[in-house]
Amino acid sequence: MSQGSERELELYRTRYETLLEEARRDYGELVDTGVMSRARELSVTTGEHFNHNELPLFFTGDLDASFVLVHLNPKQANNTAAKAERPLPVESFEEYLDTCRHFGARVYGHDSPRTHRSPFDHKQIRFLEPFGVIDFVEEKTKDDRFTNLERALDHKLQLELIPYGSDSFSGRGLTAEVLQPHYARIMRVITARPREYVVFCGAVFGRLFSPYIEEEHGFRLRKTDGNLAQQTSRFANLRLPYGGTEITAGLAYSWAQQGIPMKSYAEAVRDRYGSSASREGASQDRSKVAGSSSRLSRSS
Repeated sequence: MSQGSERELELYRTRYETLLEEARRDYGELVDTGVMSRARELSVTTGEHFNHNELPLFFTGDLDASFVLVHLNPKQANNTAAKAERPLPVESFEEYLDTCRHFGARVYGHDSPRTHRSPFDHKQIRFLEPFGVIDFVEEKTKDDRFTNLERALDHKLQLELIPYGSDSFSGRGLTAEVLQPHYARIMRVITARPREYVVFCGAVFGRLFSPYIEEEHGFRLRKTDGNLAQQTSRFANLRLPYGGTEITAGLAYSWAQQGIPMKSYAEAVRDRYGSSASREGASQDRSKVAGSSSRLSRSS
């Protein structure tokens, strides 16, 4: 681990103490016993399978990032063994955290084997690019493509509501009581720093957060051939309570919709994010930018 990574993790320890304590507990238990008791208990409580014998995934990317994507839980092949049956792929908790922080660099960076293949990561680029928050480069070469794949993972924050993997997970067993500690964990992280966008991905969050939906949107997207998609895509504005206040977030219902024109969907989400007043202000800001000189736009 580089000195820069060590300094960054030290900063994280002061800002995200609870998250790192939970991760350390699960990691230590997995190393010592081959089983994470909280994952096993969650399986019993919800009737859903969670891997209690694989490394948990609380987050990937930059915990301080201004763009936050939240998913329900990591997608992994179900492992039904009683306990971990092979050595863990990391040798220390610090290496585990560094892997989560710099996963993009490890699989797509210049020093990586670049053998990792993930349609999901390409999908993330198409979704993230229209928001203008991540410093993607113009893709002219294969190296440019790898640069953008790396940044799509490492220059945003991805949180998992449930950090334990499974092949599929409906969320039906997540009662308010079961959900509360996991919700509190991710909200502590989200509210620890200013965030420009917080987007929950997947229709399952509609059921979990239905009391906090402020406004719903349905729209048909423009496909790459210029025609409108037949299927209606959906997005909702959320006002999520935490610590005596509320935070603005978005619910990307259609994130997993098959064949969705993802760039068009991202543009629709961007334009509908936030309150009606904030969207009107953002629209006015974009109009001002559009009316500025091209020289100013290139230098901004």
